[in-house]
Amino acid sequence: MKQVLMVLVTLLFLSGTHAAPARADEPFYHLNRVVQEGQRVENVFLYGEDGIIAGVVEDEVVVINGNLTLTKTARIQDRIFLIGGQLNQEPGAAVGKGIFHINLANENLNSLLLGAGAFVLLELAKLALALYVFLASLISLFVLKNRMNRAKGALQSGTVKVGLLGFFGALGLGLVFLALVVTVWGIPLALLLGLLLLALLPVGLSALSLLTGELLLKNFAWGQKPLYQVLIGSLFLVALFNFPVLGVLWGILVLVFALGAVAASLLPGKGDHHA
Repeated sequence: MKQVLMVLVTLLFLSGTHAAPARADEPFYHLNRVVQEGQRVENVFLYGEDGIIAGVVEDEVVVINGNLTLTKTARIQDRIFLIGGQLNQEPGAAVGKGIFHINLANENLNSLLLGAGAFVLLELAKLALALYVFLASLISLFVLKNRMNRAKGALQSGTVKVGLLGFFGALGLGLVFLALVVTVWGIPLALLLGLLLLALLPVGLSALSLLTGELLLKNFAWGQKPLYQVLIGSLFLVALFNFPVLGVLWGILVLVFALGAVAASLLPGKGDHHA
């Protein structure tokens, strides 16, 4: 199902023509190339280009906004996902698990379909991110209060240092993640790394929410309670995600500082005087 995930990513970004890597006897990195007769690849992913398959594909074939031709010697052991193009299947071509084909017979309608899909997926992703930030901040306030206070203290005493720590930490984690996902054995480790990150980030997110809430509610007597500060602060953080372009940059900043705050809170002596 890796190719299905690639479809979702493509619909989210629609960043242009590119091909997904394949791992088999020979890698298949081409945009508009033929899988020759006798050639065996793991999967094929094309966006905006046509493909001709005469060999064996062990996993899914995904073609978006392009045509696909299966010759009589083609053997697709899994499924075909074809969106916005034509399928030409010669007699003798075999598809193991079926064909999913959407084509509105109009290039503009196909583009509209992809655009609508990208918009819906993007909005769902933003909603999921907003819920994660909001709920994670609240949970950390009650479950990891001491750790949250350490992260808050680190943010207050060394904002630039925390930002740099988060930047290089995010860069390092990104490189490690990319190095892991290109190998079969590394994918489970990458998933574990992602889960670990999701488990640690709430500490930094709650610290950011608490500081933001303090600034927004400093003139209100009722706003001096940490619960209200985290509530208002987290809502403010997620509200800015909705701005085009700037929302993405804001999300990156939140991630960097949250990660930096987590890392700083794990270092001995950081933020203790604010706990």
